[in-house]
Amino acid sequence: MKRFLLCILAFLVPVAVFFAALEIMVHTIPNSYSYKYKYIETNGNSIEAIALGHSQLYDDFMPEAFRMHSFNLCNSSQFYKEDYYLLSELLPYMPNLKMVILPIGYVSVKDFDSDDFNERSTFYYEYMNLNFNHTIPIHYRYECFYPKRAFEKITSYYLHHIDIVGCDSLGMRNSHNLKDRQQKKIEANMLKAYTLNTSNKNEMFVWGEEYLMKIGSLLQSKHIKLVLVSPPQYWSCFDEMNLEQKVFLQEKIVSYKEQFPFQYINLEDDNRFVDDDFFDDAHLSELGAEKFTKILNDSISI
Repeated sequence: MKRFLLCILAFLVPVAVFFAALEIMVHTIPNSYSYKYKYIETNGNSIEAIALGHSQLYDDFMPEAFRMHSFNLCNSSQFYKEDYYLLSELLPYMPNLKMVILPIGYVSVKDFDSDDFNERSTFYYEYMNLNFNHTIPIHYRYECFYPKRAFEKITSYYLHHIDIVGCDSLGMRNSHNLKDRQQKKIEANMLKAYTLNTSNKNEMFVWGEEYLMKIGSLLQSKHIKLVLVSPPQYWSCFDEMNLEQKVFLQEKIVSYKEQFPFQYINLEDDNRFVDDDFFDDAHLSELGAEKFTKILNDSISI
């Protein structure tokens, strides 16, 4: 029995050392999550406005073109759950915060609602100090539990010297430029993926609505202005739009007025955005981002 246990130990110790080394190597690689957290920690006193949310505002909101001292705190696939916990964690670092800008649009509507964690939850736990009220499962807490992804990061950073931070100094994604657009003719890949197959509004949900309510209440209690914005979509490349999905969203936004105060700006169908303003069907190029942000400047009431 003792020999058996020694054999098990001899196997487990190298495995543990391997995963520990992997974790340490990946953790030291700069990324957008660690950069943004450290930026808020260091510069939070001067920030008056932030954008939160998923990849649309990550691409669309250009802090340097906004009239207030602002920062882009968005990331890919970051929805209201992550937004809420980020606000709860980072508000103490931003005593002069006056405004939060959040996306809400066609891609916010799903045919199910879920509070599940996913592989991206690791980034928030490990690099942004979010413990999600201690509910996050152990396998979502560390990068080493995803060795394939970890090795890809290590290879990209240490061997190929690729910048994987992916954002500029004020948090906006810097890799979706017009010159890097793959197709001359934009295809509706994201719009197609987010279009529901049902026209029954009883089967539609705003993804993470519970946390949107919490964000609204939190900001109201702090006297911080909330701006909900529907970003532009490249509808001309897409002929399968679900009209009921759009109507459902607008009805929901009207109902939120009874729950918490906010200003709503709808740019989904704005014809001021032309082909060169788009990187793809749902994200803007740097030209479109500057135009989008300047429209916000003119539209937001103080």
